Amino acid sequence: MGSNTVATIDGQSRFNAIFSKYLNSSDSDISKFVESIPSKFDQATDALRDYPWTQPSEAVLSNRQRLKNAVTKFHNRAGTLNDKILGQIELLDYEKSKIYVGIHQPNLFAFSGVFKKIVLLQALADHSKDNDFKIIPLFLVVDHDFMDDKWMHIAKLPSIRSASGILDLRYPINDTKRWKISSKTEPPTRSLIKSWENIVYNWIKNSNNLSKPQLKKLYSRFEVFWRLVEHSATVAENYAEFNSIIMSRIANEIWGYNTIFVNLSDLSSVFERGYNFLLSNNEVYLESLDKSETFFRERGIFTGVSANLNKHSPLWLHCSCGSKASSKIMVNDDQCILIGRCISCKKYLSLAIGKTSDISIPKDKIQMVSPRAIPILLLLSRELSITGYISGTGGSIGYTIVGKKVFDDLKVSLPIMVLWAGTDVYSGIGQREASDYLSENSISNVSNFLTAKNKEFNDLKDRIKPLISRRNLIYNDEESLRKLLDELFRYKQEQRAIKDTLKNVQKSKNALKLKSCIIDYAVNLGLEHAEKEWSSNLVKNNDLTKPVLIN
Repeated sequence: MGSNTVATIDGQSRFNAIFSKYLNSSDSDISKFVESIPSKFDQATDALRDYPWTQPSEAVLSNRQRLKNAVTKFHNRAGTLNDKILGQIELLDYEKSKIYVGIHQPNLFAFSGVFKKIVLLQALADHSKDNDFKIIPLFLVVDHDFMDDKWMHIAKLPSIRSASGILDLRYPINDTKRWKISSKTEPPTRSLIKSWENIVYNWIKNSNNLSKPQLKKLYSRFEVFWRLVEHSATVAENYAEFNSIIMSRIANEIWGYNTIFVNLSDLSSVFERGYNFLLSNNEVYLESLDKSETFFRERGIFTGVSANLNKHSPLWLHCSCGSKASSKIMVNDDQCILIGRCISCKKYLSLAIGKTSDISIPKDKIQMVSPRAIPILLLLSRELSITGYISGTGGSIGYTIVGKKVFDDLKVSLPIMVLWAGTDVYSGIGQREASDYLSENSISNVSNFLTAKNKEFNDLKDRIKPLISRRNLIYNDEESLRKLLDELFRYKQEQRAIKDTLKNVQKSKNALKLKSCIIDYAVNLGLEHAEKEWSSNLVKNNDLTKPVLIN
């Protein structure tokens, strides 16, 4: 009993640490919201069960009907429109359905946290205590973000052979592609995919102390994953689809999940009513954001939310070049126009949206807009009446908490927020090499070691400096000069050795700290085993902050 109590306290402490800056904000509404976020898996299922349910309005039911078409389109393209998925799509017609949503960008070979969102989403649906309701897990692919985001175009693997201890797989971007959105960017070429394949193959091949049977097993697992990559490359029409199709095939085909996927770019008709609502309430939206941002700024709380968010309308304006613009509403003789300047080509964009008393985006222009980060969740809640959503542990927390004021002022219910903050603990080929290097050099505490070695390096620097100054004074005294140069050489050698050690230890530290891309899991564990470890630990630990020990 004692150990369980300690474990619970530790879990709550870890959870509170994630939200500490918000809990210390002295705002009772924020504290109450944070305290409502479940820290345990069974608390999450209870919270989702107890979330007040109301009869969906005709508008919500119509939007769910439109959502069916968008989901069907995605799974048709991905090749994952199986009986399970068809069954889930049909449930969108059922009034007593609850929708749980996960949201993320279609990053290149996304890191484990994205896939753990899907695992959590499915587990919450599978362990639902809502016997009177049908649960629909929905994963929303935010396919309108800029390619400039490093996670969008770089996947990372641990490797102490690389300069930083991290091996990068990159989708090359130039100034033209940098500000394109992912759904308007071409998928990787066959030659690029082959290049990535060779990089990963050599990463496996060059690993230390692996027997032929071990290598064979790693190659075999990699081939299973790479078949998904090659299939996606043949059917994807854009870069976002290339990555989201891989995610869907892992979840729906290999794991057998009934989680349905949809692209944000296909939800214009679903969110049309919501877009008009947001634009009609633009002043309330901006004032709410301004109050929220001012509140946190005055308390020195960094939320991670984009600067000047309260200066722009809730919608992006899309450009024909494949990029987009932040927008503002301009009023001219009672006529409202959404205006902005494309971030990429600098073209001025405009969209007439009706009168101030009757704002309405023309139906044939609805694809010209998409929601900014905070409005996405608001639209999901208002237009689809979702019950819960899965947040990440990074920037999405800040956006949700800053956005809470907007939800309150616009009188939209904020759904139950659930997050899985438990980090993975496992030893793959990259992590093992990094650990072996530290063990071989008897380094148990990396931070202390780096501090001590840096001090040694600086001490040598202090010894070298006067020797260099003295050298210029004794250049005519050959014997003294020889002794000085010998001493200087010895110190320089020691300094070089320390520098090499510091570099290798830092590389090992980076490799061990890295949140690896899904390839690391596919190669070292196999996709099926990774899912089993995640899903079983999630329920068994019953602690959404506890480290996930993977065998």
